[in-house]
Amino acid sequence: MISLEQSIKKQYSKIFCVSDWLLFKQTSEAQLKEAVHLKKPDMRFEVNHKLLARNSRKRLLIGIGIELLLKAIYLKNGYGINKPKTSHNNGITFPYLIAQVNNTDLDPTNTFTLSKLIDKLTDVVELPNSGPVIRGLNIAKVFRNKEGHIVAAVHEYDSSNYRDIEYSLTALYEHGFYQRLDINFSISPGEQAIWNVYPF
Repeated sequence: MISLEQSIKKQYSKIFCVSDWLLFKQTSEAQLKEAVHLKKPDMRFEVNHKLLARNSRKRLLIGIGIELLLKAIYLKNGYGINKPKTSHNNGITFPYLIAQVNNTDLDPTNTFTLSKLIDKLTDVVELPNSGPVIRGLNIAKVFRNKEGHIVAAVHEYDSSNYRDIEYSLTALYEHGFYQRLDINFSISPGEQAIWNVYPF
């Protein structure tokens, strides 16, 4: 008999293929655009804590959006995101090309973690200045992990964190999708929210 967790995971069971990249990218963009434009009045929360709630939600959306965007890049380039079955991984090492593995060797209920996706990103897509890109992605990962697990009444705001993530996203759009992204997460009072995507 399978556990409750396993039965719920089965509802999402899928071996992802190359053509799935577009849905991952579109869903990622929905999360990231919401993060860019989210304002205090959008939050259904106690008036005194609307800013706290808005900022927390922005950081969570950024982290989720980036994970989905990385998965889109892997798939678009022909790389799999499903983990191999633990009982017999048949020598499958990450990152692996979808065309070179059997679907029966893959776990349809588990995909690779954001940490793993970040660590191996430069094996999948060429990033001329990868250090700052990886830095921004790691910031987003911490945002997602912290906002998904705790609530802190005070958060030390560092605007450079958002600029680092914006840099990473523009590089991913350029080298992963051959698009130009203009982005600015509206965080400070009066700061303009920007999200525009153009073909090169």
